[in-house]
Amino acid sequence: MFRLDKKRISTLCSMNDERLWSTLKLFAAGGGIDLSKKRVTPRDVESVRRTLGALTDSDISRINELISVYKYGR
Repeated sequence: MFRLDKKRISTLCSMNDERLWSTLKLFAAGGGIDLSKKRVTPRDVESVRRTLGALTDSDISRINELISVYKYGR
């Protein structure tokens, strides 16, 4: 099961814009969301990076709960 943690967030935030966006598209596709036609600017990617970097432990815990419910029904 995929778990989000501080190390994974740090890895995501350290990626260049193109790689981060490609990774996010891959994650979204796993959930049935097609972002391939979405036009994204460097400003958009930086906003995602800032948001990821600002996640608290509580936020991460809640995200993991939601992923578990969404993917596994629990």
